[in-house]
Amino acid sequence: MKKLLLTGVFKPYGVSDEYGEALCSMELLHNQVTREQGINSPRSNNLSFGLYLIAENIEVPSTVLDFPSWKDFTNEVDKGQYSHIGISFIVPNILKAKRMARYIRQHRPEVKIILGGHGVAIPDLKNMIDYDEICYGEGVLWLRKYFGENTDKPIIHPAVRTSVRSFVYGAPIMVKAGTILPGVGCQNSCSFCSTSHKFDRKYTAFLNTGREIFDACCKDEEELGVEDFALMDENFCKSDMRARQLLSEMEKEQKAYTFSAFSSAEAVTQMGVDFLVRMGINFLWIGVESKEDIFEKTKGIDLHALIADLQDHGISVLASLILFLEHHDKKNIHEEIDWAISMKSDLVQFMQLGLSPGTRLYKEYDEQGKLMRDFPWQRRHGQDTIWFNHPNFTLPESSEYLINAFKKKYETHGPGILNMAHTAVKGYIAAKKGMEMREAQGLVWNPQALKYTKKSKAEPDQFMKLRLESMRKSAMKFRPALKTMIKYSPNKEAVQKGRMIIELFNKTFGSATIKERVMSLAVSATAILENLRFKKYGVIMRQPPVLRTIYKDRSRQTVPDHADRKLSKLKTIIEPVNVAASVSLTD
Repeated sequence: MKKLLLTGVFKPYGVSDEYGEALCSMELLHNQVTREQGINSPRSNNLSFGLYLIAENIEVPSTVLDFPSWKDFTNEVDKGQYSHIGISFIVPNILKAKRMARYIRQHRPEVKIILGGHGVAIPDLKNMIDYDEICYGEGVLWLRKYFGENTDKPIIHPAVRTSVRSFVYGAPIMVKAGTILPGVGCQNSCSFCSTSHKFDRKYTAFLNTGREIFDACCKDEEELGVEDFALMDENFCKSDMRARQLLSEMEKEQKAYTFSAFSSAEAVTQMGVDFLVRMGINFLWIGVESKEDIFEKTKGIDLHALIADLQDHGISVLASLILFLEHHDKKNIHEEIDWAISMKSDLVQFMQLGLSPGTRLYKEYDEQGKLMRDFPWQRRHGQDTIWFNHPNFTLPESSEYLINAFKKKYETHGPGILNMAHTAVKGYIAAKKGMEMREAQGLVWNPQALKYTKKSKAEPDQFMKLRLESMRKSAMKFRPALKTMIKYSPNKEAVQKGRMIIELFNKTFGSATIKERVMSLAVSATAILENLRFKKYGVIMRQPPVLRTIYKDRSRQTVPDHADRKLSKLKTIIEPVNVAASVSLTD
């Protein structure tokens, strides 16, 4: 009988050893966004979303092993119950994947090894890892074909958390979120984008309509108790009709869910800020890439004005910039960094130009002889040094420029979470004023025009009342940490900003309640301990708990069996039935 184990690479993460790098920590924000911000940096580990989607949508009985230690992994292999084992990995984790495959071959030679994730794009992989199959592209379709299953089954989204082990200032982040994967791939097809090229520069929708996304949100709310969601989609606003449908469903059902999303500047401009606020987008990741007008997705757009408008309406912005592009030299690279910082986005990701195997840019650089072929794969993560010959920079210099860029952003605008708190309270104020103004003028939402228009008989906007309350909740989640943000701010300018934001909170929401003051004191206390640890040990790496999720044979069953669900802090056992979805086998 076929049985499948799907696993991510083993921990520890974020440490330098024979298998990995300290700068590959399985942490998005701390690793490459709020880097150099010390204890002001939020910490969390995101789940391997693709593995859960795959396991829940094939008939072969499967187990997902997320964040395993080496012992966890070897114990699972030694059970001898699997006919196939899938290892998901990114390029820098190739040595971990290699060790895992070698162990399987030595101890369970009868098992078929399947490799997946962005790491499978590494050239000549067969000479590095002993495997049987590579899962290319979108994973569920590939595995259904591989196991001889029906490839036309409908896609049903599972309930998946965004992260585990989330904290800031040593205090646990109590606000939880679910993960929604509307689809994979991107039509913009930027030459450097590994995700776009992995999915053949096409977009594959898992959830085709707004109603399907809404149903997935409802499922997360019921099973995980969340109302906030990360839309894991390369360019969510690009599918404008689906986004419109999602808003329509929320209005119809009077559900004011909130979302974080990735979207290009041109797609955001097309939808408009009023639509985004109404839909509940409170966080946007926008690739600004370069000051030079060389990318189609930013051509002709005033990015400074766009970002300011989004923030004024309560949408925090993470702007990402690429360093060491071909035109960069030791003068204009500083201009690029200053340009990105001058946008005043809440957060900035500075990432070195990453020549990822499988992309058009990688092929071009390889053909031109610019690649350093002997550069270790485990160091190719974009947060250390470049791995190609740049005419204007040495490798050590590339690392220094990157670190200094993060420091300059931090010193200029203070902690990222302080900026997000400011954006959240500004957005609530703007939304409240806007709703009152529209009611006075008889303006109502026009879903066709994506704006508010005059109507002869206007009624109170009940949905925006719900949205206003969701925006209040989003702002208030920052309040317990505001005084701590000030205490650990990098300079007097950030301290002054923090005090201004506290005054704005008090003016808008009233003085802090007793409960909020107690929570504030608790955060202050954990921050003191965290700061002591930080001074003693430097960066603190807490390893996420292993998650083990079991999916039984669903080939003959049609109804999910929720009675068998058991949850604990360190182990997750889930036995869903007859559900389907699609995603790549990615880490």
